[in-house]
Amino acid sequence: MITFKDKLPGRHWLMLALAVLLFGLVAIFVDLKPQVTENFFFSPRDSQYKESARIDKIFPSGSQLIVSVAASSISSQHYLERLAQLTRQLRAVEMVNGAESLSDGPKDFADAEKSPFWKRLLIAENGRSSNVVLFASNRDGEELIRRVEAIVDKFSAKDFSINIAGAQYVAEMIRRSLKHDFRVFSLTSILLFGAAAWLLFRSLKLTLGILVTCTSAVLATLLVQSALGEKIGILTANLGTIVFVVTLSHLVYMTFNWQTLARQGDEEEVDSRSLSAKAWRMTLPASFWSMVCASLGFGSLLLVPAKPLRELGYGGVEGTVIALCCAYLMYPSFLEWEGPKETQTLPDERWSKFWTSKFAWPSVAILLVSVGLSFGISRLNTDPSLLDYFKKGTEPRDGLLYVDRNGGSNPLTLVIAAANGDKLDTKEEYDKMWNLQEALEEHKGVGTVLSLPVLMDEGHRQPFAFLFSWDRLLKIMSEAKHDRIASTFVSNDRKLAAFYLRMEEQRRDKPRVEVVNDLKSIVRKQGFTPYLVGGVYQLQGALAKLVASSLRTGLIWLLVFFTGVALIVGRNIRVAIAMIFSLSLVPIWMLGGIGLLHIPVDIISAPATNVCIGMAIDSMVHLVFGVKRAQRDGKEGWSAWAAGRREQWRGIVYSDVIIAAGFAIFALSNFPPTQRFGLVVVAGTVIDILANLFLLPLLGGADLKTRHSVAK
Repeated sequence: MITFKDKLPGRHWLMLALAVLLFGLVAIFVDLKPQVTENFFFSPRDSQYKESARIDKIFPSGSQLIVSVAASSISSQHYLERLAQLTRQLRAVEMVNGAESLSDGPKDFADAEKSPFWKRLLIAENGRSSNVVLFASNRDGEELIRRVEAIVDKFSAKDFSINIAGAQYVAEMIRRSLKHDFRVFSLTSILLFGAAAWLLFRSLKLTLGILVTCTSAVLATLLVQSALGEKIGILTANLGTIVFVVTLSHLVYMTFNWQTLARQGDEEEVDSRSLSAKAWRMTLPASFWSMVCASLGFGSLLLVPAKPLRELGYGGVEGTVIALCCAYLMYPSFLEWEGPKETQTLPDERWSKFWTSKFAWPSVAILLVSVGLSFGISRLNTDPSLLDYFKKGTEPRDGLLYVDRNGGSNPLTLVIAAANGDKLDTKEEYDKMWNLQEALEEHKGVGTVLSLPVLMDEGHRQPFAFLFSWDRLLKIMSEAKHDRIASTFVSNDRKLAAFYLRMEEQRRDKPRVEVVNDLKSIVRKQGFTPYLVGGVYQLQGALAKLVASSLRTGLIWLLVFFTGVALIVGRNIRVAIAMIFSLSLVPIWMLGGIGLLHIPVDIISAPATNVCIGMAIDSMVHLVFGVKRAQRDGKEGWSAWAAGRREQWRGIVYSDVIIAAGFAIFALSNFPPTQRFGLVVVAGTVIDILANLFLLPLLGGADLKTRHSVAK
C-alpha cells in the first residue's frame, strides 16, 4: 500500500522538476501544430472515405480552389488584364497543377457567356464576378493557402474584390483557428485556474501544486499520444484543457477532504504528515470510479466510425488515466508542504442546518424545467452549415458566403452509370445526360453543375466539330494536347461519368444525407444508376449522421455502463436508480437547451456532453462515498445523506465552478465551434450542481412510506 510517511523533505520540488522535464520533452518531441486536411472528417480506412477515394482514383482531377474576383464590370479590358496577371501568378504556385479563368480559357468574355461550359465554370450567377478555378494537389495545403493568400492580398483592391472557397481553404482556416485557440487558451486556462485555486484556498503552495500537477498530466498525455503516433487533430486540440480539468477535479476533492480531516482531528494530527495520506486514502476510491466513468464516456466514442471522434476517444481514455496517476502521485507532496490551518476554509457550522433540508420544491422545479427542455432534443441540428464553422463578419465566412451565393461553395461528386450497364458514348446517352444535367440544376441547394454533356457541348462549338462523331470528339478531348480533359468526366471504359456539383450551404433546409438521397433519386429517374457519391459535402453529411447516432446510442450505452458503476458504488438499487436518473438530466438540459436555442451541434461541440457526464458522475460518486462514510459512523437514512452532502458540497460546488470558469473562456474564441463547446460545458455544470446537491439526495435518501435505509 502506498503511504506518504517518512518521505524525504522537499518532495514537492522533485515534482516541480518533473513538470519542467515533461515540458522540455514536449517542446522537443511533440508536434503541437493541429493537423487538419480537407478530408479531416474520416481516415482512409473508413468506409465513408473509401467511396470518395475511389472517385479520385477513377477521375484524378485533384482538389479545387475557387478564387472569385468581383468588379463593377467583369467584361472590361482593365478587369480582364488584371485577371490574366492574377491567373498567371496563381498558376505559378508549385502546388497548383492548373488554373482556368476568363483570361485564357474561352476566346473572350462574349465567348464565355455563350459557352455552356465556361459560363458555368467561370461566370458567377450575379454577373458581377468571375472565378479563377485552381486545380491543386493535396500535398501541403497549409503552404498552398499561404501562397495563394499572399497573391490575393497583392491584387485585392476596392474594385477588384477577391474571395476564396474550397475544401483546402476551409481546412486551413479551421487549422489556424485551432492553432490560435490551442496556444492562447492553454495559457489563459492555466492563469485562470491558478487564480481560481488561490482564491479558493488562499495558499500559494497549494496553487503551485495544482498547476504543477494538472500541467504535468497534460504534458504526459501529449507525450503518450506522440509516442503512439497520434497527432493533434480537430477535436484533440481541446484535449489539453479537458485533461487539465479532469485532473483539477481530483485535486479539489482531495484538498477539501484534507481540510475536513484537519478540522476533525486534534492539534497533533493536524500538523502530522499522515494527514495527506489519510486524505489520499479517503478520496482515492471515489476518484478511481470517477476515472472509470470518464474513461467509459470517452471510450464510447471509439465505436463511432469518424476519425475525429475516435481520436478524442483514444486521447480522452489516455488522459483520464494519466490524470488520476498524476493527481495521486504528485499532489500529496504539496499537501504535506502546506499546513491546513494556513489555507482558507469555510466553517461547517453555518451550513449544517442548511444541508439538512430536503429541498423538495427546488427538486420539483428542476424536474419541471427538465421536462420542458426535453422537447428541444428533437430539434437538434447535428448537420450545421459549413458557414457555421466561422464567425459572422470574418473573412473566411464572408468569402465563403459570397461564393456560396454565386454557384455554391461545397463540392459534391456524383458518378453515374447507365442503368443497363452500357457505355456512355452514344448520342442517346448524351441526350439523357443533358436531361440529368438540367434536372440537377433545378434542384434547390444545387449551384453549379459541370458534367460530360456540358463539356461535349463546348467541344461541338469548335470549328468543324460537326464532322466528327460523338465518340470521335470524345477521343480527341482525351488527348494530351487537350490536357486529357475528358478523363475528368468519363472513365476510360466509357461506362462511368462524373457530375461535379457545387452545393449551396445557405439555402439548405434539410440534412445533407437527405439532399444526397434526393439527388440519387433524380439520377435514377433520368435512367441512370448512382454508382458512387463523394466529396466534402457527402463526407460532412455522413459525419453529421454519425454525430447524431453517437449522441443517441452513445448516451444510452453510457447510462447502461454507469448503471453498473452506480450499483457497485451505491450497493443499493434505490441509490443506483437515483444516480442514473439524476445523471440523465445532464444531457437533457444540455441537448434540450441547444435544440430550443437552435445552436448548431458540430463535430467539435458535440463531445461536450461526454465531458459533462463524466464530471456529473464524478460529483455523484464523491457524494455517495461521503454518505457511506456517514453510515459507517452510525448515521442512517436521511441523516446519512445530509452528513454526506455537508461533507462534500464544497468539492461539488467549487470544482464545478472552477471548471465552468475555465471553459467559459472559450466563449472569447473567434472560432464558433470552440465557443459552443465551452458554453455547452458551462451549461452542463449548472445542472450538475443542482442535480447532485438537491435531486440526488432527495431521491436516494428521503424517507418513504415504507422506510428504507441506504445499504451499508
